[in-house]
Amino acid sequence: MKKHKVLIIPNAEITKVNDDFTVEKNTGEFAKELQNLGSDITVYGQIMDEPNNIHIYKLNGNGLKVKGLYRRSNKILNYILLYLRVIPEIMKSDFVYIFYPTAFKYIAFICNILGRKYGLYVRGVDDMQGKIPSLIYKKAAVAFCVADYFTDNINTIVEKKIAYTMRPMITLTEKDIIENRLYTKKDFYKVLYLGRMTNDKGIIELLNAVSELKYLQDKLHIDLVGDGEYFEELKKLADDLNINDMVSFKGATFDAQEIKDYFLNSDIYILPSYHEGFPRTLYEAMIYGTPIITTFVGGIPSLMKDGENCLKIEPKSSESIVSSLKRIFDNYDQFSLLAKEATKTVSNLLETRKYSHAMDVHRYLNNLHKK
Repeated sequence: MKKHKVLIIPNAEITKVNDDFTVEKNTGEFAKELQNLGSDITVYGQIMDEPNNIHIYKLNGNGLKVKGLYRRSNKILNYILLYLRVIPEIMKSDFVYIFYPTAFKYIAFICNILGRKYGLYVRGVDDMQGKIPSLIYKKAAVAFCVADYFTDNINTIVEKKIAYTMRPMITLTEKDIIENRLYTKKDFYKVLYLGRMTNDKGIIELLNAVSELKYLQDKLHIDLVGDGEYFEELKKLADDLNINDMVSFKGATFDAQEIKDYFLNSDIYILPSYHEGFPRTLYEAMIYGTPIITTFVGGIPSLMKDGENCLKIEPKSSESIVSSLKRIFDNYDQFSLLAKEATKTVSNLLETRKYSHAMDVHRYLNNLHKK
């Protein structure tokens, strides 16, 4: 069988660390699995020298090729050179796989001009609407999406079925689902946020909400697990609000057992984000049976249902967060019912979507070769 030459364009930079290049763990594992299935993989992107503790997957160390350019201070020149440099890599490839949305979206048009098929991994709401995104969808050979919301939107625009909702890009399986977790009303509750510490994740609103609930300081604690460019600013905000006794900044972890322990030791998982595709942490919360409070942005409403398997909060609203956290004390029994229904939701999802992301792409490439 032909070995497909696949060029992967992540939507985040590649980080240079010592003698290797690193990317986010899920991106690296996807590329490696696709290589193990028989494809010849090259990862292309903007290369950064600055440290990034989110990027822990070593590409060269795992036998993956890397191409790209180091970032230059002149932004316009930087993008021009990146687009020029990608042309020979596209010409060497049978298929280009673009993580979307991305700053490098015009690579799709270069593929079209050069007669190379490209596919999209659609994982976020930015750049979903408008003439340029519509053209990118219409010229794409295939799109794999993190939620039905994106799948339905693309197929409607293209007016034919090119988009498919993929299995969650997580290593957890049906065997990891915890179905018999106990939920008991108590005097003290722990709330977990696990994710990036950036200005669009709603953590500022969460901290302001905690400030309004100081009278519950002996009954409520928030664990913030993650890192990012706003980490120190958020710690300072917590200090300014005088809520350090109610909030713990734990830093980032990528250890699977530690992540599991955080969910199992928490009474609620909260996600106050402004925009998302469909975040991995919601799958993890459902699998581990942790009741969920979340905003309904991006692809989240395609799986999460307010009052059925989660509790909805409004984006950018401390008041909404305050109201939801108060309900923990008023009616934790309701949250236990939401968690049990969420367990059914994720169980059904994993049962119906058997193939991994890499396997979906591999099967598409094999079918393409047969045509």
